[in-house]
Amino acid sequence: MNFWRGLLVFVALQIMLQVAYAQHNVAINEVPSKSEFQDGRDYFSYRSPIKVDRADDRILIQSFFDYDCRVCVNTQDILAIYGQINSNNVVVEEYPVATKETPFSAQVYYTLQEMNQPDVSDSLLFETSDAVRYKELAKYENLLKWLAEQNVDTERFDLIYRSDEIKKKFSEAVYRTENYGVFTYPFVVIEGKYVLTNSTLYNDDYTFAVLDFLVHKLSNERENKELQ
Repeated sequence: MNFWRGLLVFVALQIMLQVAYAQHNVAINEVPSKSEFQDGRDYFSYRSPIKVDRADDRILIQSFFDYDCRVCVNTQDILAIYGQINSNNVVVEEYPVATKETPFSAQVYYTLQEMNQPDVSDSLLFETSDAVRYKELAKYENLLKWLAEQNVDTERFDLIYRSDEIKKKFSEAVYRTENYGVFTYPFVVIEGKYVLTNSTLYNDDYTFAVLDFLVHKLSNERENKELQ
């Protein structure tokens, strides 16, 4: 069952990617003008940009999510496609939102990553987009039953979930959430300078256009700095 579900998801993603490629190729040479999108409406700027360190020159897009988030599912799909189309220019990373009072998303996410189960994490994001279902699976015993249905070794999951390594990653997630000033989700940060929230991320085409605009803007800023 999981095989066929995975196959259907893969085929659907390939179709979405082909459509996005076609749409993007039409508009890629029509970069929006500076007056078309406005700071404070279509995107937001940090007063003090957050320094990001990367080994290459690609622009970093960081996506903060929570399992209790319907829009996060759509945002994840949009950014996955955008990252593939623009893989030479951008890199997309995702992080769970975490506070000391809300450890669920971070601990579950990093445990599944440690177990090399990203597909299960994606399925859980979709499953918990329903508020009622989230409340059910936020109870640990219910979560373990659901994970067993996904063929996850629940004994190993529990062992890793309670490990010092996951506690450390949870603490790092809390610090990252606070450092980036994440106050809602989804919350997408571009190169530590610009932020997109649900007011933009609700629409695929709108998100693509604003991302193109900001990536183009950042690329120009880099070129101008190199010429100085």
